[in-house]
Amino acid sequence: MRAAVRALVVTIVLGLTVLGAAPVSASGGATITGGGSTNDMTRFALAVHNGSGHFECLMPKLMTVEATVTSATATGGTATLSGVATVTLAAGNPFGLPAGQMAVGVPFTASAIAGGPGVGFEDLKIMGMDFPGTVQHGQISIGP
Repeated sequence: MRAAVRALVVTIVLGLTVLGAAPVSASGGATITGGGSTNDMTRFALAVHNGSGHFECLMPKLMTVEATVTSATATGGTATLSGVATVTLAAGNPFGLPAGQMAVGVPFTASAIAGGPGVGFEDLKIMGMDFPGTVQHGQISIGP
């Protein structure tokens, strides 16, 4: 059921994403939207307006990160976001830990570069780990 809900969220975000990225100046009220998958098969969804919102990342066979964005800034086609997240481990994860919710309220930072396949980029940093990825399918838009 949770997987179906996440898939629906990604579909909705993709449907609402503006296909062009307009340059913006540095701002606490950044808007970052998009969704899709990266070159390592990570699926992501971004819905940040006026500097706050949500960021989700599903890394198959590893974990899911459901993040609340509390700060976002943008300069040109690059954005930085931060906030807190819930980390849920997948069954059979490489950490050898049991599947299920691992951490709640964990700080994270992420960066995003506007663009579609081969251009857009996202990089999630959480719990001492770094998960960069180039957009393979989908789009990231950054605007005022």
